[in-house]
Amino acid sequence: MKAKSLNEHVNEIKDVKDEVVLHPMFQVKSFAWAIVGLAFVLMFIENFLQMESLVGGWHIVAYLLVLVPLAYMAINKQLDNHYVKWFLPLLVIMIVDMFYYSNDMVQYVLPIVFFALVIVLYWTSMHRVHSLYQTLIPASFLDTFGISHLSQFFDNLLIKKQESDIYKRIGLALLITVPFLVVFVALLFAADERFANFLTSLIDFNFDFEITYLWTVPWYLFFYLVLFIATFSMKTDRTKVRETQAFDMLIVGIFLGMINLLFLMFVSMQLGFLLGEPNLPENTSLAEFAREGFFQLMMVMSLVLLIFIFIMRRYKNEKVAMFLLAGLLVQTILMGLVSLKKMYLYQSIKGATVLRYYVEWFDYFLITILVIGLVFLVRQWVFRKLLDVIVIVGLLSFTLVVSLNIDAMVASHNIEKFKENPEELDRRAISYLSIDALEAIQGTDLTIEYSKKRWCEKFSNYHLGYCSKLNKFGDAQYQFEKEKRYEIR
Repeated sequence: MKAKSLNEHVNEIKDVKDEVVLHPMFQVKSFAWAIVGLAFVLMFIENFLQMESLVGGWHIVAYLLVLVPLAYMAINKQLDNHYVKWFLPLLVIMIVDMFYYSNDMVQYVLPIVFFALVIVLYWTSMHRVHSLYQTLIPASFLDTFGISHLSQFFDNLLIKKQESDIYKRIGLALLITVPFLVVFVALLFAADERFANFLTSLIDFNFDFEITYLWTVPWYLFFYLVLFIATFSMKTDRTKVRETQAFDMLIVGIFLGMINLLFLMFVSMQLGFLLGEPNLPENTSLAEFAREGFFQLMMVMSLVLLIFIFIMRRYKNEKVAMFLLAGLLVQTILMGLVSLKKMYLYQSIKGATVLRYYVEWFDYFLITILVIGLVFLVRQWVFRKLLDVIVIVGLLSFTLVVSLNIDAMVASHNIEKFKENPEELDRRAISYLSIDALEAIQGTDLTIEYSKKRWCEKFSNYHLGYCSKLNKFGDAQYQFEKEKRYEIR
């Protein structure tokens, strides 16, 4: 096949551009220019303002700014997807958590989840949907990666004859104003040390040229322009509910029947432990018995949930399928209870860790979803409503988990548990917690180690939770290390 020439690619983009219909809001020049300005500001923050790897002041500013267009469109009822607005409070809570907590989940995982959720919400903001869960599933893609949308946008935005006078006046005003602002800032900077320190701490420019700027500057600008302009112009109608074909009940029956039989054998052997005391295998300690199983059972519950959702998508109220699915869910819920009991037993012996808390809470989530699924199955409620409930419970659960001071919970639990036998306390594990645990270790001889010290005087590094805790409790029990040694916990 003959490769397309450059001219052919350009012509294709022009054809797509002719078909592009921008959102009516972009006809409002003030709004359009505000979008362009916001994209430039975000690009500038990402490239030229000093930002540490951990969440700092300018991160929070960027996170808030990236929500502004979405919130503005939602407030003015310009979004076709009316579910999007209900996600905004959760995003704001996530921003607050990132600015207050310092644990690994909030500092490293939550920013990724936040931006992924923001991108998806922009992507589906103009989709007409029949259910909430569709908001998290993009169903259309950008032709020419949004270039045609941006081209059409700037064609409309560029100066027209009837508007040339006002743009000339604005340009003249800026031409006069900017030099005077520069002069006044320079004079005031030299006139007062406190004002100079304020400006330095607020805006810590990083103008040392790096070769990566050659692609990061245009990339960030292009990304935010596409995010704000192209996604708002991606109108899609997804309100039609598509009918699905039923599965072959012979295949489903054999599949579910064999899994149920396997689960029945396993659960029957766990009932003694679930209802009474554990029957320890030979040469196995209580701690070893409790430790083995809860990770594997968590994976089993996750796989069963995926199987259940997959089958329910084509479920047509067949009695055999309902009986087998109900049996599978009930047995899996019992496995979840076994997993939780083992986790409780293990924590009663060894104490709590961050990972153990997360596994425990994920078990609670899976059991809750499985119970809800069982209710939907028996009551024969609509499948898409089940997906809505799963999304709601999942988002609320995740937001709740990241809003908890988990490091302080771990420290408090272990200190209280081992106060009668302090020699059994895992001091090393507590030393690897974040500054969030600093309040919990007050009155003890425990210390917390960390990899890098934040400079609270600089806005780019300022973190409300870190700086407020350090200011309140001091650094006597908080050691700064050049390198942090991580361990699986």
